Amino acid sequence: MKNELNSSILLSVLLTGSLLVGRMAVVHAQQDEQSFNLDQTVVTATRTAVDKFKANSNICIITAEDIQRNHYTDLSEALRSVPGVNISQYAPAGYNDSNSVYINGSKNIVVLINGVKQNFAGGNPASLIFSMRNLDDVDHIEVLHGSASTLYGSDAKGGVINIITKKITQNKTRLKTSTGSFGKKTYAVANQGVKNSWTWDVIYQKDKNGDFEDAHGENQRSKLDADTFNFSLNNQVSKKSAIAFHYRLYKDKEKFAAPWEKLKDGSIDKHGWDIIYNLKPNNKSKNQFSISDDTYYSEIDSYLTDVQTWRIADQFDQKLGRNHLLTSGFEYTHDKILHDNGISKNTLTNRSYYLQDQWQLTPALKLTSGVRYDDNSGFGKHSTPSFNLGYLVDSKTNVYISYSDYFLTPTPSQLYNTYYGNPDIKPETGINKEIGINHRFTNSLSGSAHFFKRQSENTIGYLYSTGHYGNVGNEHSQGWDVQMQKKFNDFISSSIGFTHVHIDPTQQRTANIDGYIPESEWNIATNYTNKEFDASVNGRGIINQMGPQTADVLGNFFPQTTYWVWDLAMNYKLTSNAKVFFKVNNVFNQFYAECSNARSNWWGQKNEWWNAPGRSFMIGVQYDF
Repeated sequence: MKNELNSSILLSVLLTGSLLVGRMAVVHAQQDEQSFNLDQTVVTATRTAVDKFKANSNICIITAEDIQRNHYTDLSEALRSVPGVNISQYAPAGYNDSNSVYINGSKNIVVLINGVKQNFAGGNPASLIFSMRNLDDVDHIEVLHGSASTLYGSDAKGGVINIITKKITQNKTRLKTSTGSFGKKTYAVANQGVKNSWTWDVIYQKDKNGDFEDAHGENQRSKLDADTFNFSLNNQVSKKSAIAFHYRLYKDKEKFAAPWEKLKDGSIDKHGWDIIYNLKPNNKSKNQFSISDDTYYSEIDSYLTDVQTWRIADQFDQKLGRNHLLTSGFEYTHDKILHDNGISKNTLTNRSYYLQDQWQLTPALKLTSGVRYDDNSGFGKHSTPSFNLGYLVDSKTNVYISYSDYFLTPTPSQLYNTYYGNPDIKPETGINKEIGINHRFTNSLSGSAHFFKRQSENTIGYLYSTGHYGNVGNEHSQGWDVQMQKKFNDFISSSIGFTHVHIDPTQQRTANIDGYIPESEWNIATNYTNKEFDASVNGRGIINQMGPQTADVLGNFFPQTTYWVWDLAMNYKLTSNAKVFFKVNNVFNQFYAECSNARSNWWGQKNEWWNAPGRSFMIGVQYDF
């Protein structure tokens, strides 16, 4: 009762403050409205630079200001603010290989850094996302919703996450440390610099977490000791060409368990590098060539995974007259299982060629069409076409329709793993249709709406009845979202998004993937920025996350089917070089879980949930010199 009273008081204060600030902001907005411009250049939708308003896609942006203001502990926390992205996390430490990140109801997504693919052999993209803990060198993150297999390959069934790093323009060193609830400690040091034609960026971060308490005050065993190291070296070879080398390392030691489990020991060792060569011979053409190598090692008790992926890719863009922009590319990928519970040296290779034409039919009408050709060593040849038609109604309204195929091959682990592999899995194929509209109500208020429908054949999934991966039948999905962004004045901005997704049952899963995808979700954010002080309030509302609606479920599959989680972050500049920050996650101490074991047919007992952390605090200091 006391917690409910405190939550009510705090909610009233926040809402009252928001209303007062919003009212003052409207007055300023009426005076300064014409000074705001909401356009931003994005590259993920077409692999070429285009204004977000005219990208003809459902794409969201997390800016460097968002990252600095909210001090996200990893990429997954940043993605929670994006409409249409759902995250299922077992615990703050551990289970990274089993966590899930969904876009448009699919966890088959591509992760890029500066346009270079990071997905590794047999890997869950969530493993990448949860291990990206330092985001200080990120300029912005583009989240593309919907199938993009023509440009990015078979993994891009649900969408694409593209992390764009900052350009180094000055010499600077940053020290940052923070501490907080549940034994949380973070230490980070970064150095960047410029000398002649060279630039560099070096980052090291140590993260530690301990046991945590859920919102009911019950202790949950969880420990993390992680190291992050990133190194980038860039050389402007000439006015027309540049070369860059990037190295990334993440290592951790983990201990974790739900209350009914024995304590598990785990570790992750992920490292990778890439070399990127950019050439722009003239104003009409440019080329990017890259070589990358990623190795992922994970061990949980006796369960061992050791995989390697290396790839070569090249992309060439050519303007043909005023109306055509042609993009062509090649990608060779080599996936190798070094060890996966007894399976040794199983490999898959894939050669891909893609071609895309952006054709400005009229000043208002743009047709983007493309095709990708894959030649897979295990599953033969396949073509995936795509079409997108955008129409600029006027300077304030843009509409589009799109169609795309996708071709999803099983991973080496799904095929060859001793425990759950199945060499007879067929590739998954499907189509994705989308329609959307972007509209500027004023220079400071914009909105968008999107609808998608996806049809999959031979959907790949885990067969609970056999304990192996396989084809679980056809899957039909559809959903829609509405997003609004408002900048009240130079100090205050807000955004709100509502997403609705429905996924039909398959042979093994009930609707919405056993209810792990909520029927609806709200994302709300309000930001305040001044010279010395800034703050943000972020809320996400989960609506009707029912779990599997079958007779074998013992009680509620999740402790809460509808709930809200609110986070608060504040920063204060002590000097031009130093600032302190304070953060509260789960402000109202909401009891909830994103993963559950409460199923009696194959495993689990009543109320067996991986409970999320309750209210937690973090305070830190950052100093640049």
